[in-house]
Amino acid sequence: MSMIAPARKAPGNWRSLDPLRSYCELRGMPVQQADEDRSGFWTLRETQAMIGWLRTRDSALIDVPTIRQWLALQPEGRPDAHWWSYLREAVAEYALDAGDAELPLDHFLDWLAEWGREARRRQTGLLLLTAHRAKGLEFDHVAVLDGDWLRSGANEDADATRRLYYVAMTRARKTLALARFDRGQAWLDALPGGPSDSPAFLRRRATPLPTPPPELARRHRRLGWRQIDLDFAARHPPGHAIHRALAALTAGSRIALRQTSAGAWRLCDAQGVDVGALSQHFEPETHMHGIEARVAAIHVRRPRDVAEAYRSRISAQCESWEMVVPELVYAPGS
Repeated sequence: MSMIAPARKAPGNWRSLDPLRSYCELRGMPVQQADEDRSGFWTLRETQAMIGWLRTRDSALIDVPTIRQWLALQPEGRPDAHWWSYLREAVAEYALDAGDAELPLDHFLDWLAEWGREARRRQTGLLLLTAHRAKGLEFDHVAVLDGDWLRSGANEDADATRRLYYVAMTRARKTLALARFDRGQAWLDALPGGPSDSPAFLRRRATPLPTPPPELARRHRRLGWRQIDLDFAARHPPGHAIHRALAALTAGSRIALRQTSAGAWRLCDAQGVDVGALSQHFEPETHMHGIEARVAAIHVRRPRDVAEAYRSRISAQCESWEMVVPELVYAPGS
């Protein structure tokens, strides 16, 4: 299912979806925002572990039952098992094409790489997005939120918002829910018969809502790669404590964000060991304070992933290293 908000094109308007995101997090509901950077499927620790296992086998052929046997040994049903479930989903789709046939390993790896590229557009749980971002997409179930639909943006004609509302409505394949404030919604109220009389509508009467919990004022922020120092761990030799600390982390692990005396931002584990750093492009939320940080994903990088101009900064002994993608949670206040 997807929820579409009437936010305009300005990036900050994604924040109108923050209360919904916080509500889902509070209730343990899978949720994602369409503006989150979900790149890097191929370099995920879990994906690289499977590729490493496949390439160390003696056979140049592989079949689905063998892959499933190996995946059955990996975590399942735990908070840190999200990305393993992702790989199981990939193998299930591969089985639809390949069945149980034994095929060349390169065939499967090429297929997996393509699946990973498409996975960037896959939906996990409830998807929150703006009407502009929803253009060209379709979903089985859509809820369109009420808000400032009648307010035109700069350089837009008077009919632009009506067209945008139409875009939001027509994203639904099966069911469409249109939210309406008590003060009315001009376009819904103008429909033939009105929303209260038309047989095309299943009207749900407004019910009093309880006082919103303070958690709805929180802001969940998954950082993109541009905001992360991707090769921080690579500046230390393989035996350094940072690599052991990274190896002990999993998706969902609690971490902390701290600022150094020089103003740089560091990620550290429960023992205070630095496990990552943020880049100069990171800016903390204003008028809010961080209350929680956790690992969203862990990626594996190698020297070939580093631009030539920056390779001199990494340890010559590092053949690979891990990089944490954090999710930060902020609450109002300084």
